[in-house]
Amino acid sequence: MRFGFDPGKDAANRRKHGVPLSFGARIFDDANYLLIPTFREQDGEDRYKVVGAVDGALWTAIHIIRDGVVRFISVRRSNDGEEKQYRA
Repeated sequence: MRFGFDPGKDAANRRKHGVPLSFGARIFDDANYLLIPTFREQDGEDRYKVVGAVDGALWTAIHIIRDGVVRFISVRRSNDGEEKQYRA
C-alpha cells in the first residue's frame, strides 16, 4: 500500500493533533483495523475512516484513495463512538 499527504495538511495536523499524517500508515498495521466508508456531500468525494490500535491506543485516520495512493487528510486519537465501533 502506498501513502501520501499534502505538506500543508501535515503541518496543520501536527499542530492540532500532535502527530504527523504519516503516522496514519501505522493504523493499517493493526490486523483488526476497521475501515468505514463515508461520503462528503459538499463535494461528492468518497472518504474513508480507518480505526486501529497503535501502541495500545486507538487512532483514526481520515483518507481518500487517489490513483492507488492512500492520501491522509487527518490523523487523530479515536473518539468514543469510533472506539465503540472498533470494539463491536
